[in-house]
Amino acid sequence: MKIRTLIWILLLITGILCVLSTAMHWPELELYVKPTTVPLFFMLYWFNVKKVDGLFLIILLLCFLGDIFLLTRIDNSLMYVLLSYTICYIILFYFLYKNYQPIDYSAIDVVLFVVFFVAWTYVTYELYQAVEPSMGDVRFYGVSYLVILYLLLVAAVFHYINVRSAKSLWFLIAILNFVISDSSFALNQFYMPSIEFEIINSIYQLLAVFFLVKFKISSPMSLKLKDL
Repeated sequence: MKIRTLIWILLLITGILCVLSTAMHWPELELYVKPTTVPLFFMLYWFNVKKVDGLFLIILLLCFLGDIFLLTRIDNSLMYVLLSYTICYIILFYFLYKNYQPIDYSAIDVVLFVVFFVAWTYVTYELYQAVEPSMGDVRFYGVSYLVILYLLLVAAVFHYINVRSAKSLWFLIAILNFVISDSSFALNQFYMPSIEFEIINSIYQLLAVFFLVKFKISSPMSLKLKDL
């Protein structure tokens, strides 16, 4: 069996077990299974590139630490989770800067971006209104986190509309999955506890890291394509 095939099988098994442990409220299973997902994603990345990007490894490490802080529930664990992912998202801005290309927007592109911007601003405001009253001691970290995630999705959409490449599409999908995952986590934590929110968070968090890996292993040449 090829090692890449084995990694895919292990990822499928651990992903299913992660979601199942959340749905069935089996914290003991989640404690042992969830920390294995990011290392498996690293292996998937490692066996598909010629040279490992050290900065991307930091991103995977921060995702891993976020999982550990959340699972171990140490003192101020939520604050550490927010800090881990906040730093992760800030670093992701660098990849947008690194892959920047001169702006080439058509009139339709401008309209599409404006429609997205208005809709996303409204959704972010409504999310803030829902979760802010219950944030308590982590309010500063939570609001900062929300603002950074808001700006990251705006930047990812702006970049994709401008470049329209497979690589930029994977990045956009990854950020969108982070948005869905984090929104579900915030609503479950600060607005209305719900098993549905927990399951959505579990699924989309795994998908977010997966699509980040897809972004990194995509060919750089795809950035030159304009008609995907």
